[in-house]
Amino acid sequence: MIQATGGTESQQVGASAPGTVRASGDGWRETWLGPVRRRRWQAYGVGPSLDDALQASHRLASYGIASTVGYSPPAGEGARHTADVHLAAFDALASGELDGYVSVKLSTLDFDPGLLTELDAAAARSGRRLHLDALAPETVDPTWRLLEEAPRAGQLGMSFPGRWRRSADDAQRAAELGLVVRVVKGQWKHGADGDVDPAEGFLGVIDRLCGRARAVAVGTHDAGLLTEAVGRLRTAGTPCEVELLYGLPFRAPALAARQMDVPIRVYVPYGHIAATYGVADIRRTPAALWWLAQDLLLGKDKTWWSIRRSHIRP
Repeated sequence: MIQATGGTESQQVGASAPGTVRASGDGWRETWLGPVRRRRWQAYGVGPSLDDALQASHRLASYGIASTVGYSPPAGEGARHTADVHLAAFDALASGELDGYVSVKLSTLDFDPGLLTELDAAAARSGRRLHLDALAPETVDPTWRLLEEAPRAGQLGMSFPGRWRRSADDAQRAAELGLVVRVVKGQWKHGADGDVDPAEGFLGVIDRLCGRARAVAVGTHDAGLLTEAVGRLRTAGTPCEVELLYGLPFRAPALAARQMDVPIRVYVPYGHIAATYGVADIRRTPAALWWLAQDLLLGKDKTWWSIRRSHIRP
């Protein structure tokens, strides 16, 4: 039996069949489950290095799709090294003339104001946006404090989860500061009375941004929600694009975006990546079982297969 919570896995091995020779501990689990996990994870990241992310970004560009590169460091990697990877990404995107920006998780930088200042300067030099990914709810206030103290020479963006009650106010604040806002449903609960229905909250954040934000990234794979959000933004005259996550179902939201003539961007994760769902999700959500089947059959080719099926051609 495999149990997973929040995208990280912990394995429990049940009783062996009669006559089975069972290895001990992690060795047995890695022998049988390791290849399955690695095959599944391959569908949700383009590889461990910046070169992998750039190769994927160039391939997306050949289909007329812009990109966002987001690095996830392995456990124990220092903030300095993580910042250097992001700095190199700015240089590479600019030199490769790619329509892409850099997304960073401030927790991987230890919320270091000096490192944020370096990334902001790199964003300004390269003409590429620095975007702050949404993290756990307890990181929101430290992020705002950091932004209040840090200089902003380059273009900056922030993500806000629709499921948090506070996100509508936070997103409006970001819009008033001239930031580009990405709206997502959200992975982590806020807790207590801080949560709302993710889809309703998503549209609530969109409504706050209509007519206020310089630009909005609609970050959902729910084609119906995407269509409603884009429609509201366009009615208000607010520039927008659709941003999809590499590895998640692509065809339906991409076709919805194409029908509305909205630009598509793909978030390209690289580094230390795991699947975006666990076995517990498969038990609760029939769609996750279909994702697992595709992950195991197609691996790292899943997203590209879906792009081809969407008739988005070079």
